[in-house]
Amino acid sequence: MAKRLPKLPPLLQSKIYKTGQTRSANDDVIFQNRANRNGTVLIPFESIHLFDISVFTSERFESGFIVVISPEEYYTNPDTLVVMKARKLKLGVNAILLYETRAQWNEFNPYKNKLAIAEKRTSPIDGHFVARILSSTSKDEEKIILGFNTSSCKGAGIRVAEYASLLTIKSSHLQLEYLFWLCYNSKEVALGAGMTESEIENRMEAISTACNNQKLSNTDRLYKTRIIDNAKNTICPLCLKKLSAEAFLLNFFESAEKLEIDREISPINLFYINQLKTGEFNHVPYNLAWGHQNCNMICKETGVIETIKWMKEVVVNTIIFNKDSSN
Repeated sequence: MAKRLPKLPPLLQSKIYKTGQTRSANDDVIFQNRANRNGTVLIPFESIHLFDISVFTSERFESGFIVVISPEEYYTNPDTLVVMKARKLKLGVNAILLYETRAQWNEFNPYKNKLAIAEKRTSPIDGHFVARILSSTSKDEEKIILGFNTSSCKGAGIRVAEYASLLTIKSSHLQLEYLFWLCYNSKEVALGAGMTESEIENRMEAISTACNNQKLSNTDRLYKTRIIDNAKNTICPLCLKKLSAEAFLLNFFESAEKLEIDREISPINLFYINQLKTGEFNHVPYNLAWGHQNCNMICKETGVIETIKWMKEVVVNTIIFNKDSSN
């Protein structure tokens, strides 16, 4: 029986756990809200060429997949059915139509075509369409939200770019905790959060051993990807400043008060070194980092590498502009 590890401070544990979940989503979109990353994957039909054909016949996705097709694509493009046949896709089994505009609804009305509303995430999904059509200024054109909109089944699935297997999620959690302990003041902060010295040592040793065994503690690789500095302290991958472990334990309300005292302490967010892209599976160790919330607002969903390229371009253009204006 495996030895039970000392518990982490609740806010830190929650922050690490949430990295295994997807972004938030509201009822006006087809995606699930804060679902596990190994959930049912929604693959846009226009993106299926990015995936090997084996993806559609294998166990690549732990909870399966649903291909999402626009009504125009399905009803007006003769090649669509050919592609669907080659990929073994069928409406009501592993594919659905998504109605997003009033024009789609009027021209290819699902009820006139005797289609059923989809409500099931596992194949066969026993439904042919979902609708996410927003209301308009006209009183006669109210919002149409059909399929995967009940409290027991909200959202058809997750964005394919956000997918990660359960094993990958667990490995990512391990490395992300390892990075917390590499913060320059992690022991001091953990003590202040209620852990004892022996609990801290036991936890650090267990996480370090697990990361070594799974090849998750390659400091050279972490340094080259801007996740730690040459002193092996965890840093923000954008501004490259050392991260304070204290920032991991700030909640939303505490952070505003704390920032008034120390502007260097910013709430911590999850960063992607290379952005999440459809056709790639980038929610993986060595691509995940911790960083400042303010810096993350700059990166948004572009990833650190693409953001830095953009920032370099801005600097170069500014230099050229200043030279021209001085002439």
